[in-house]
Amino acid sequence: MASKKKKHRKKVLANSSNADIEMRWVNAWNEIYEVIGNRNDAKCLLPDGNVVNVEECQGWLQQSALAGFQVRVESGNVLGGLGVVVFRWRD
Repeated sequence: MASKKKKHRKKVLANSSNADIEMRWVNAWNEIYEVIGNRNDAKCLLPDGNVVNVEECQGWLQQSALAGFQVRVESGNVLGGLGVVVFRWRD
């Protein structure tokens, strides 16, 4: 099973140019700031339930995109305040 996942990941990455992959996380970073504006205290809810700060969230989005995932950012209630909720998936 693991070799099928590796082959799929290589195929996804081969079908995506470096520019496409970079734009995934750049667009997601922009979406974060559309949601939170200038609020430095905003929190981010990851799919595993962990809550992180914006900087850590940006790193997670970047690493996810580089690993071949699609990513999405939405506004949501995180720890009682407006924050971002992030998602990732493979095509």
